[in-house]
Amino acid sequence: MNFKLKTTGILAGAGLLGLMVLTSAVSTKNVPLEVGNQAPEISILNTDGESVLLSELKGQEVILNFWSAMDAESRINNIRLSREAELTGAKYIGMCIDSDRELAEEVMNVDRVATDHLYFADKQVTDEYQLAKGTRIVKIDAYGTVAAID
Repeated sequence: MNFKLKTTGILAGAGLLGLMVLTSAVSTKNVPLEVGNQAPEISILNTDGESVLLSELKGQEVILNFWSAMDAESRINNIRLSREAELTGAKYIGMCIDSDRELAEEVMNVDRVATDHLYFADKQVTDEYQLAKGTRIVKIDAYGTVAAID
């Protein structure tokens, strides 16, 4: 009987150690941006300069739209996706990839997209979301997993 208790204790300890190793190995750093993978953790800035962590939005669907004020198609997507988010209840984040913040705010106003959806992409964000050039749409489910990439 003592042998069984000791074996059980050893196995339980080994299982716990394995779980700790597995848990510590789960990270979004250097994970490819692919459907089914955990969305990379990023800290994003809104127009007021306040920082928001993407992980703080778990529990709700998120639409990340990387757009440019200089690109007509991405502006159209900005309008379309913000409306889609309103209809579905998703959190819409319009990530402007331009450095001209005033222009981005002006474009949002002209396009009638609420500026509370306006965030700015920095190098960390563009690296994590693998934006070499151009725009991208990433939909994230309520569990923080990438659901779609356009």
